Amino acid sequence: MAWLKRLFRRGPEKSLKGQMYQVTFTLYSADGKRSAQILKFDNGETYLLESDWVEGTAFKERHGGRPVGPFASPTDAERFIVATPWFNGTD
Repeated sequence: MAWLKRLFRRGPEKSLKGQMYQVTFTLYSADGKRSAQILKFDNGETYLLESDWVEGTAFKERHGGRPVGPFASPTDAERFIVATPWFNGTD
């Protein structure tokens, strides 16, 4: 079984630490309680940074501030996030 694990082993997950990025745009839910920044990194990958509104403190990042992704493009990231129950407030 060890050979099977070696055959299908994925490489180590790439770190985004130190990578430069641009905030392509920020999406807000209809009720304004959730936001998602679309981040385009210099390496060509696109990620989302999700945040929830916390009364009196502004937005607080979800997932411990770790971005979600990668996505093939900012358009793909947008399509993903607007279809999630979390972003639509239905979860």
